[in-house]
Amino acid sequence: MEQKAIFITGGAGGMGVATAKRFAAAGWKVGLFDLDSQALAQAKDEVGDSQTMTGILDVTSPEDFAAAVGEFALFSGGRMDILFNNAGIAPGGLLEDMPEATIRSIIDVNVLGVIHGVRAALPLLKATDNALSMSTSSSVATYGHAKRAVYTASKFAVKGLTEALSLELEAYGIRSADVLPGCIDTPMLRQESAKGAGRPFELSMLDGLPKTGPYRLMPASAIADAVWSAYHNSDQIHFYVPEEVGDTDRVKAHDIQAARSEIKAFLYR
Repeated sequence: MEQKAIFITGGAGGMGVATAKRFAAAGWKVGLFDLDSQALAQAKDEVGDSQTMTGILDVTSPEDFAAAVGEFALFSGGRMDILFNNAGIAPGGLLEDMPEATIRSIIDVNVLGVIHGVRAALPLLKATDNALSMSTSSSVATYGHAKRAVYTASKFAVKGLTEALSLELEAYGIRSADVLPGCIDTPMLRQESAKGAGRPFELSMLDGLPKTGPYRLMPASAIADAVWSAYHNSDQIHFYVPEEVGDTDRVKAHDIQAARSEIKAFLYR
């Protein structure tokens, strides 16, 4: 039986590395792609050299993506069982204060990066039985968060794209799904939170997070488990981490003001 293979963008970071470890431990080949060469080398050491490759990838460049997929095809033997479009950025701030360059970078990475990834990977996905196109959306794609308007828009786009592709790619036998994380303990969350608070993360957001419910702090391994479940569950499209994140979608379907109040209570606690 041929060895399965997963292609991961944002592969040098917390959720990417955690997912790589999960699949490598199960005997999969893993391709880690990121802009940070030093972090990629460290990630490869953590995951293990024998079944892991790394590559520099700017997800905003279709040409870069095509080249990365070509390198991965040589490594994987021409297959891609999972494309995990995980790369993303999360600058915050009021919409009126956000520089135009920041707005464009969020859309370029979080939205166009996913689109470029799917387009570049399609030949390998089509050539692989039971292939999965997986992307990282966010809990903000259930109800938008204040001071995260552009980020919210980008993740709603990923969620909508996932649903559209679940129909469009079905003709090729390719499945489409996304993971919608709440608060995941990753270096990116710690850095962004520390910036917003003006003091160390451990003294700010961490001690203010609820201990239960959708916005409790979750380990990056929970995302890896969700990707694993997505591959082995052909019916589900949205994977909420933790599952309670999905409650907002369910509440919003019949009472949008209740959902709005729930998010306000979290943001302004």
